[in-house]
Amino acid sequence: MTDSDIAPSADADASPFPAWTARALCLLMIVASMSVVTARLAEAPVMSSANDRSRWCTVWALVERNTYQIDEIHERPGWATIDQVRHQGHFYSSKPPLLPRIVAELYRGLKFLTGWTLTDQTALVTRTLLFVINVLPMGIALAVFSHLVQRLTASLWAQLFVMACACWGMLLLPFLTAFNNHTIAASCFFIVLPLAAGIWGNAQAAGWKYLLCGLLAAFGVCNELPAALFGLGLFSLLLVDRARPTLMLFLPGALVVLAAFFVTNYQATGSLKPFYSRYGTETYEFVHEGIPSYWKEPKGIDRPRDSTWTYLWHCTFGHHGIYSLSPIFLLTLAGWLSPGLWWKSRWKWFHLMGLGLTVVTLGFYLTKTVNYNYGGVSVALRWMMWLTPFWLLSMTPVLSLLNRRIWFRALALLLLSVSIFSAWYPPNAPWTQNWLFQLMTRAGWIDYSEPVPRFSHVHYTWLGALPDGPLQPDYVIHFQTVRADGQVETIQLQDGGPISTSERLILVERTHAGESSPVKTGYRLNVDSFRAGESVETFLASRDDGQPLTEADRTFFRGMPRRIQYLGSRIRYEKTHLRTDAFRCHVGYTYVSVPAPNQEQQTLRIIRDIWFCEELPFGILRWEEHVENAADRKQLSRQVWQAASAGKFLKRQPQSPF
Repeated sequence: MTDSDIAPSADADASPFPAWTARALCLLMIVASMSVVTARLAEAPVMSSANDRSRWCTVWALVERNTYQIDEIHERPGWATIDQVRHQGHFYSSKPPLLPRIVAELYRGLKFLTGWTLTDQTALVTRTLLFVINVLPMGIALAVFSHLVQRLTASLWAQLFVMACACWGMLLLPFLTAFNNHTIAASCFFIVLPLAAGIWGNAQAAGWKYLLCGLLAAFGVCNELPAALFGLGLFSLLLVDRARPTLMLFLPGALVVLAAFFVTNYQATGSLKPFYSRYGTETYEFVHEGIPSYWKEPKGIDRPRDSTWTYLWHCTFGHHGIYSLSPIFLLTLAGWLSPGLWWKSRWKWFHLMGLGLTVVTLGFYLTKTVNYNYGGVSVALRWMMWLTPFWLLSMTPVLSLLNRRIWFRALALLLLSVSIFSAWYPPNAPWTQNWLFQLMTRAGWIDYSEPVPRFSHVHYTWLGALPDGPLQPDYVIHFQTVRADGQVETIQLQDGGPISTSERLILVERTHAGESSPVKTGYRLNVDSFRAGESVETFLASRDDGQPLTEADRTFFRGMPRRIQYLGSRIRYEKTHLRTDAFRCHVGYTYVSVPAPNQEQQTLRIIRDIWFCEELPFGILRWEEHVENAADRKQLSRQVWQAASAGKFLKRQPQSPF
């Protein structure tokens, strides 16, 4: 069977224009689309996502250190990633290593020719390589796919509509500006489908087509592991059709790629399985230097919370819906639901394959309840996008049947306009939430935000904790700050022991700027009142030197000019020079507005952020104080106090006591 044998037969809907007209118009659309994508790539943020950085870290490590370990590079500012695993004492990207291995060799060649490096010329290197691995392959793939579209339907309008969907309306387009596996796999399948259609049932098909089909099908599968079912289905289809070239050419081509996949996996992981297979184990959920991995405590949309039915709804018609974001695929759905349009055609196995793969892939991910995150923060349901070539193919029967009707063309163009909007908005795609997700969030229909961590009791002071039991001489902590003029100020807090059953002595030693000797003061605190969350005016009992308490004393313990409550804000893990392990902190904040001294018309806002920490004496690691103009929020001053030393460290509790 030749190309002419599988061309669409002439009918009432056939175009009066020669075939080259459609090919020229399709090629023009492809060039225009890829040109716009290239312009977006030239302005795209560099390594803006942990997903990108994870792969780039591997590329750098392979070329610069000849290892898959990313311990060194992920410590650099701007290179940190949550998509990492801990294996045998080292960090690795969680992504399958075959694609980064290939890109690493491209980077090696680029570095040799230009001298550019990923760390010094990051934007130039990443954008150049992304153009090579994303934009060029997709342009070629769409050009090849356009030939298949012309075989599927004789209608010029239908041909141009399908290619307009591919060039402007598919959610793969935003991902062409990022280092990802989805566009690579889709480009492979955009080429594999025309190749398979050309050799299936064609006794004169050239052998190189079988070989190329096997290579690309396997490479697509290696980049989208759920597509393994497609690889098996395609192999079976071709095997039944012509066993000899399938076994002698298609299969060896596929095995070469699969061998590379398993070899690189073994090199990186010590196993034939990718790190993905260890999700939920200590490889993903680890604690390193006191900091738990992101996947031990996932946040936002990455934290599974929806039921299976809710998840199915949002995957199809909701905030990440295939049909709500890309309604052009409603035409595909209509085609699948009308098997009479395609069941008797020579393309039925390809339509059936697209339908089956869609149902099985979606069903597979519905069983992964611990991964109900819609692909994370991205504009699309990423793990379904490799099916885009199948969806475009399966909309042709409906287009061929109804394309002559004006109402249908108007409806199709309306669906396309919404799909184009989804594909090109927002400009900083793909690693952001899509427009529908943002709209539903603002309307209050969905909420994937994390609840603000609240304190276990009320705080009116920046002190987080007091010691228990008898005198603890090592219950002491020393803070310091450096003023804008370079002078150092210090505060030391130390346990003075119990005074009575309810009171405890706290020793405060302060060194003010310009003073050579510290000022030492002892304060008696009512422990029960302090732990009950009562105000400074209540728990601050007296001074130990017999002097009456002053407003300055109360202000010191409040940290603010008047009584006001500190509110919980977030949990942070802070690394300091005090020790190797990070400290877990519950950050709190408060602010007050006060008149500016000698300026009655100006109001100042004083803001204080506190890093409460149960692992240090007095339950505090640091605090920051900001003063800003309340009218325009312009910052006027900032002072940071940091723990410089501590007498001892306390045990971290399963849950913060604050």
